[in-house]
Amino acid sequence: MNKFRSTSWLLAFSLNFSFAQTPVITELCTLPNEVLETSGLENGPNNWFWTHNDSSHPAELFCIDTTGATQRLITVIGDFNNDWEDITKDDEGNLYIGNFGNNALTRTDLRIVKIPSIDTCTGITYVTDTINFTYPDQNSFPPTGTYGNFDMEAMFHYQNQLHLFSKDRSNPAVGYSKHYTLPEVGGTYVATLVDSVAVGHTSYVFSITSADISEDGSQMALLTSDRIWLFSNFSGSDFFGGDVSELTLSVFSQKEGICFRNGFLYVTDEQSFGMGGKMYRIDPAVFVSVVNKTATIDVKPVYDSDLNLVEFTLPTNQPCNWQLFNTDGKLIQSGSSINVLSASEFEKKSGLYVIRMSFEGGQKSLLFKL
Repeated sequence: MNKFRSTSWLLAFSLNFSFAQTPVITELCTLPNEVLETSGLENGPNNWFWTHNDSSHPAELFCIDTTGATQRLITVIGDFNNDWEDITKDDEGNLYIGNFGNNALTRTDLRIVKIPSIDTCTGITYVTDTINFTYPDQNSFPPTGTYGNFDMEAMFHYQNQLHLFSKDRSNPAVGYSKHYTLPEVGGTYVATLVDSVAVGHTSYVFSITSADISEDGSQMALLTSDRIWLFSNFSGSDFFGGDVSELTLSVFSQKEGICFRNGFLYVTDEQSFGMGGKMYRIDPAVFVSVVNKTATIDVKPVYDSDLNLVEFTLPTNQPCNWQLFNTDGKLIQSGSSINVLSASEFEKKSGLYVIRMSFEGGQKSLLFKL
């Protein structure tokens, strides 16, 4: 297990606005009131999406469109929503629900339930298989000390297996996600620990909350509350052995679901912290590989207690020339700063923006909210 494989690429990326006719990110809709605690996202019929709430909600699946309308409500018979955290489909249209949320790290009933032909369901559906499992590296419930990387919120189906990616609840968090695999058929298993990847941060708030793989298997995405990691050029299911890019979503929200569709990424977030409860579309073309970059550009957003942006802290004593763009790539403001870029520099604006910062060591671009 290579927990430090990717520490060399915890870096920035730059956006090429010469072809930014497609928005970097588009807010599509507000989610229906009955699913404001969205916790997973998957393709559905008729260009709709399947989603669901997390723990303490009924065992229900919602089929929603990109306007925020609920097209179908499905009641699931045969499982209780202890903590549904992600969903995925296989090539035959079977849906898998990950009932494996484990905030307290004490669960011994972790499971994934399987529902056949979900896209044909219109009212009630039944669980046909249950995949019960444990982790090979968890021996106490909860674990002793700070070894607590056994929460789970991310899953997808690929090459006849289920692939799971952990949410680190160590205290302090060690900043990596573990990759496990499980069979796709019902039974009781010990998950296979495959590898791990560094995703930074020392708080579970910024750990992995969802995952998906593109329809052609060429790209894999991991989601956190403030960024997306995009993996490509991998062999088989060695996702961390290929190239990786990072999109920093500087606006913080409780992002919980991610899904590929027709070349785009779709993301949903919970309504919390006074924001969220939305569906967004992101163009993966904004990602630029940073595998071979060597200079770390340390830019950090600072928020107040109401999660309003206060400033960006910049690399010490490095002049920063910055440009502010809207999400369609239109330049609307520019300036220069040293050490700190205050939000007061942005002229009475509100909404989502992209800022591109240029330093001697390179560029960094951030998506953020004013």
